[in-house]
Amino acid sequence: MSNKENLKVDPRIKRTKKMFKEALLSLIQEKREISKLTVQMIADRAELNRATFYLHYRDIGDLMEQMIDEVLEELYETTKVSSENRPPVKGSTAPPVRMVSFLEHFYRNASLYNVMLENKDFRKRVFGILMDIVTFYEEGRKAKGKSFQLPKEIMVSSTLGIVSWWIEDGTPYSPSYLANLILQRFKN
Repeated sequence: MSNKENLKVDPRIKRTKKMFKEALLSLIQEKREISKLTVQMIADRAELNRATFYLHYRDIGDLMEQMIDEVLEELYETTKVSSENRPPVKGSTAPPVRMVSFLEHFYRNASLYNVMLENKDFRKRVFGILMDIVTFYEEGRKAKGKSFQLPKEIMVSSTLGIVSWWIEDGTPYSPSYLANLILQRFKN
């Protein structure tokens, strides 16, 4: 048996953890204050018991931390793989694939991001992923003899604000269209 096979997680554990995460998410969506939630409330919503919760998590903060880590790892991998596997076509008017992949991930997980973007640590880490995307885009522009007019931090902060609004407003635009709108600001 290889090391990879040893690392496989029992599907029942995956399902149980998913139920706890969905329960936490739905409770946060209802109450919006994680400090008022209890393990019993989460267990009841998941239709599991407290003992099962404690088999997987130390406390609610640990559950939240694991959710954040998983979502951001998936987001990071999505944007990284996209840029490596689908380089933009020269002369194409399509936005860079990393930004589109970033927004598509948000679109697919809109309800989760709507809740998670309220978490300061989560926003900070999303900011870092966006900074990587903008830096990648900037390097391409530099290779063409172009530069940004604004510091990257301002561009990333405003992009995160736009994405937050987009999620809160129910994603009224497609990821590709929004990526084009965002990247128009970078071209000036």
